[in-house]
Amino acid sequence: MPSLSLLDFSFVAFESAKTPLHVSGLIILEPPKEDAANFAQNVYASFLQKPDACQPFNWKLNWGMTGKPRWDVLPSINIEDHIRFTMLPAPGNDAQLQKVAGRIHGQVLDRAKPLWEVWVIDGLEGNRVALMMKMHHAVADGIRASKMFTSSCSPDIEESFNAPLWQHDIRKTSSQRQQEHHLTEMVMKTVTKASKQISLLPSMFRLGTKLAMKAVNLGHSDLALPFSAPKTPFNANPQRNRALSLGDFSIKQIKHLRTITGASMNDVLYTVSDIALNRYLKSRSQPLRKPLIAMMPINLRNKAESNAGHGNKMTIGNVELGRPNLTPLQRLEAIQTATNDLKREALAISPDAYINYSLLVNGISLITGKLGVNNYVPTTTNLLISNVPGEKEQLYFMGAKVQQQYPVSVLMPGQTLNITFFSNGDTMYYSLVACSQSLPGFEVIADYMQEAFEELQQEILEAACFEVGERVDKPTEEEFAIEVAVSAAQQSLTPEDEEFDRLLREKQHKVAELEKQLAALTAKLSSQIEIDPSAEAVNQEIDEELPVSAPKVARSRAVKV
Repeated sequence: MPSLSLLDFSFVAFESAKTPLHVSGLIILEPPKEDAANFAQNVYASFLQKPDACQPFNWKLNWGMTGKPRWDVLPSINIEDHIRFTMLPAPGNDAQLQKVAGRIHGQVLDRAKPLWEVWVIDGLEGNRVALMMKMHHAVADGIRASKMFTSSCSPDIEESFNAPLWQHDIRKTSSQRQQEHHLTEMVMKTVTKASKQISLLPSMFRLGTKLAMKAVNLGHSDLALPFSAPKTPFNANPQRNRALSLGDFSIKQIKHLRTITGASMNDVLYTVSDIALNRYLKSRSQPLRKPLIAMMPINLRNKAESNAGHGNKMTIGNVELGRPNLTPLQRLEAIQTATNDLKREALAISPDAYINYSLLVNGISLITGKLGVNNYVPTTTNLLISNVPGEKEQLYFMGAKVQQQYPVSVLMPGQTLNITFFSNGDTMYYSLVACSQSLPGFEVIADYMQEAFEELQQEILEAACFEVGERVDKPTEEEFAIEVAVSAAQQSLTPEDEEFDRLLREKQHKVAELEKQLAALTAKLSSQIEIDPSAEAVNQEIDEELPVSAPKVARSRAVKV
């Protein structure tokens, strides 16, 4: 029988009726026109005709006599326990779909059966069909869950009738199991034999000392102080109800902003989220006095490990977002600096030491949330924001075009909001999962994110246009006259000479051409036509190596032209 890793066990142990810990995916399909009317029923019938399941879709949780959970491998499953069908009432709009998807996501998976479900949702406007996939986080995380669906798709419509997702083996690789085993050993040593963990003691002591000195304003650390997040409605104890709010951005536009500023794609997404969250709290008469702190997955592999092809050293970092009342560009600079500094400090003190620190701090937060006493202890983080990579090409499923694909993630104990991004093709989809009882009207945050993106985009382009103007600004009339006089004197010309008229016309032509260039550059920046989206940003994604000295986004001067 397969055993549960420490990480997988934590998702089982911390789950409750109010905090279901499964990940979901909402996929919207555009069926072929000739089969649109009956596509949902045909998909449902096809699913039921394929009852065979491979691992881990035939795993059932077994606590055993010792109370330590393991997975039982079932010889067969009842496919009707896992395939569900529902239909939206007319008119079948997106708001109704989000409501149904939120209700489905809020239902805890039955532990007496393998921990997954697939819902076929019919009745959407335009003959669209939705699929809602649920899988317990102890079985698969968001990345593996997205690959679960992708494995059943194809970029070729004629080859898109693959085996269903429960007939694809998505078990962890041996490398992933070794990393989890290393993590388990490290945590157990920290808990039971901390005094003997000699290699980590200097790093842990140095980290603790730096944070203590920072707390009393006697020293500096690039890490956010633990338990220093503001108290917000995002940190109440969630109730059972779940609600979704969905949106999307153009990846091309995000890459344009990344290219101009040197910030990473994640920096842009975190900035947009931070602006929207601050706006939501302010609209509820709960303005912040200090920055929000977000949980962010980070990779702590060093350069040698990266070059050797070793896997990720993933942990959760706590990132301090922007202070209140910053402009969008200032907020981007603050978040870019915070994400750079977090990884740099973690690598400096030792990745294993930081992982121990992260597990300790976030573990305390989870335990207090699980026990319902988080209102009585300082807040560690306000919410989890993550970005899951998807496929770059258009996919088809059973002959239908995969039109949209949204991630639907978990609410951690003691948190009422989660924001997850998912890149698919040329679109960055995002979903907000919330406890609707704790955050009434939270759906407006998705709208605020759209507004924030436009504001950030506008400010970056204005700064870039200003920089262009500074670099290629045309001369004043006085400067022009002096330049003509100097050139004429160098050639011993007077205003009466024919060559003087030629020189004057030449200088005037150059000024006119310069004005055209400036207008053209400004127009191109404003319309984002000529910025190369494939160009690498100075600060790449958070899981890549940081440059020795990563440039920061300045108010107007640090944009790259």
